[in-house]
Amino acid sequence: MKSKVTTGPASEPVSLAELKLSLRITDTAQDALLTQYIEDARDMAERYTGRKFISQTLTSYADAWGAMSEEWWSGHRRGAVGYNIGGGGSIGFDYAPAIGISSVETIDSSNNESAYDASNYYLESFDDDILPRMQFNDSATFPSDLRDSSAWKIVWTAGYGTASTDVPSSIRRAIVMMAGFLYENRGDCDGDCADECGASKLLRKFKIVRG
Repeated sequence: MKSKVTTGPASEPVSLAELKLSLRITDTAQDALLTQYIEDARDMAERYTGRKFISQTLTSYADAWGAMSEEWWSGHRRGAVGYNIGGGGSIGFDYAPAIGISSVETIDSSNNESAYDASNYYLESFDDDILPRMQFNDSATFPSDLRDSSAWKIVWTAGYGTASTDVPSSIRRAIVMMAGFLYENRGDCDGDCADECGASKLLRKFKIVRG
């Protein structure tokens, strides 16, 4: 699956006031810089864990499910498969947790997009430690003319919720540590910032293990 954030989070898991309290800063001269470091730290933590924290909208594309592609040799055809396709009739997402699916469209071989009825699928996200997926119902119907690559366009919402308090406290503390490290080192972060400042000890238990 290929995903892009199309509507970013409306707020950050950590407030400017929280970071300034941690750094014992009382003036406002560096507020813009500190705000940027919070955003940078959150982005690093999301990449480290494979999660999204505050609710944000993603647009994702997945390859054709169940379609047949070109011949390997005469009489043998290759199925359009990929790491994002589950064996039980599902399309796996690339971030956790998932809040909901807004819309699904299929794209045919002429690059025309068509709405895919929500009665054909449901969101399976019962465990935040496992990547969520769009599960097809047993009675789901599939278009006969899907293009092989990026045939499914899925708009969905990822994150723990809309408020900072929805995000686990360990993640929020890790972001404070990383943002503080960026401030103290003026953005210099050789290698893995989470390891360098010790935040990885808090984030490690949230890291999604990908098969």
